[in-house]
Amino acid sequence: MALNGAKRLAGSLFGKAEMPDLGLGDTGKVLPLRPMMERLLSLDREAWGLYAWSREPLEGKFDREQKLQYQRKAEACGREEAVLVAAEAVLEVPDSLAKSAAASMKLHVTTPDTPVGGGQVTFAQYVEPDEVTIFMDAVEKAEALAASEGLADILGNMKIFDILLAHEIFHAVEFKKENTIYTKTERVELWRKPFSNKSRLVCLGEMAGMAFAEELLKLPFSPYVLDVLLMYGYHGAAATALFEEIMEIAGENGGKVEEETC
Repeated sequence: MALNGAKRLAGSLFGKAEMPDLGLGDTGKVLPLRPMMERLLSLDREAWGLYAWSREPLEGKFDREQKLQYQRKAEACGREEAVLVAAEAVLEVPDSLAKSAAASMKLHVTTPDTPVGGGQVTFAQYVEPDEVTIFMDAVEKAEALAASEGLADILGNMKIFDILLAHEIFHAVEFKKENTIYTKTERVELWRKPFSNKSRLVCLGEMAGMAFAEELLKLPFSPYVLDVLLMYGYHGAAATALFEEIMEIAGENGGKVEEETC
């Protein structure tokens, strides 16, 4: 089923997307990119929050309202940190606040084409304490698609590299403020005493990271919309399955986009 395939495929925009056989095959359904992007741009924050929660291992322990409360706090955290980072950044790179912020924070940013090893497509990653890697193959594929599909009018002057970098910068902020930042200090009680165990919620950092990138770069959309664009560059059927999953989570009917024909 496409939904299950997409869930196995992609964790989040800047994580790792596994590319083994997903039951999709080369002949899987491929929807045209632009209509999918238009639909994704129409989704509200609540929909994207529920999408983020679908990647959370502890997702089943919370009802919808609890998830949205956590989402609001995580996004507020991300926006607040973006304001602080922007205020402290020295504009060493005039056309890129993300690159300037990374430089001001003394992060080491590398830009190889692809990761070493097979089986996964990685878009970007942060390694504690100060290493950020942006894999340019993913960036270049997405930029070529955006150009060929004429997406500039709906996505504006977005810089995919900067969006990826901004998200990873937030994870560096998390590391620096591990003992005080909401996304690291918030815990959920898994079992009652005397077998008490408190666990972090992974999705809080991802939601905050997206809000951070959105605020830092003044984006007119949620960075989550790029999930499908980035994946489309590698596997059109997998990107379509992911799109349909997002629409299902959002309570939308993904079938309104007509399938491409040869």
